[in-house]
Amino acid sequence: MADQKEYDAICAGIATWDTIFTGVDPDFLRMDGMTAEGYYASSGGDAVNAAVSMGRLGTKTAVCACIGNDSAAELVKEDLRKAGVSADYLTVREDLHTASPVLLVDESGERHILRVPKNANHYFTKEMVPEELLVKSRHLHFASANVMPGIDGKPLGELFAKAHDLGLTTSMDVSYDKAGKWLENIEDALANCDVLIPSYQEAKMYAKSDRIDDIMDFFSKYPLSVFGIKLGEDGVVVTNFAETWRIPTLFHGTPVDTTGAGDAFLSGFVSAWLEGFDVPSCAAIGSAQSALVLRKVGANTGAGDTDQIVEILEENHIKLHKAEG
Repeated sequence: MADQKEYDAICAGIATWDTIFTGVDPDFLRMDGMTAEGYYASSGGDAVNAAVSMGRLGTKTAVCACIGNDSAAELVKEDLRKAGVSADYLTVREDLHTASPVLLVDESGERHILRVPKNANHYFTKEMVPEELLVKSRHLHFASANVMPGIDGKPLGELFAKAHDLGLTTSMDVSYDKAGKWLENIEDALANCDVLIPSYQEAKMYAKSDRIDDIMDFFSKYPLSVFGIKLGEDGVVVTNFAETWRIPTLFHGTPVDTTGAGDAFLSGFVSAWLEGFDVPSCAAIGSAQSALVLRKVGANTGAGDTDQIVEILEENHIKLHKAEG
């Protein structure tokens, strides 16, 4: 039945064109000026990052995002095309500009982002994921909860309910909610979400506890198939609420750029999950994809193909297993 679908996954959420400067002194704003180590420009945004990672792994993917009619949008579409991802379902707004943040990356690889408000991402709505695409797809991945006011909350819940009604599985990635709404933004969607793996910084805000056991207990009341917590250099912990696994990080050394690493993990996880791998194998594949992204500047430039993932897994003596049944 899966072979009858045109797309394995839809990635919905933020799209950007990123300008990146590396080797930036954290005290830059106190200086008259400085010379950065490097300059890069590439596509970014949670939905685009996830789609590029999935596309390079052979997952048939389409992106739903809101962009302007500008040069930045054309550059984003070109990056998607190179990764084998469909840009046919991007919504173009003539009256808005494509989000084009500037990222300043310091010597430790941490990034600091300058954004302009009221870009096209702020106007993304659930109607921008059309039913005609949902019926042609196996899975819906919403990549940008908490930062898209046009869909956060009840509209996101309605989109996930429709996806489940049409037979799709679903996953959601969240960003840090600076507005402080947290659960209000995602609880309706959680009723129809299959996979959720936030970062520890995000997860503890939802559960109002910094204890991993408490966080897992909090999310166990929702009908998730898989829940996990990304722990940065300490790896990831994932559970199906019957068994729990801890997967170590597969990246060793100092990150070149941390931008997009979380997107890479979850998209790698979802691609593997759609291929029928068991939960720890999915987490290992996600960790390998994240490790590849951490090696290069840019939110998705390092995203690897299947051969590169296998190489990292073999280096770490990890064997993959299909899920039972």
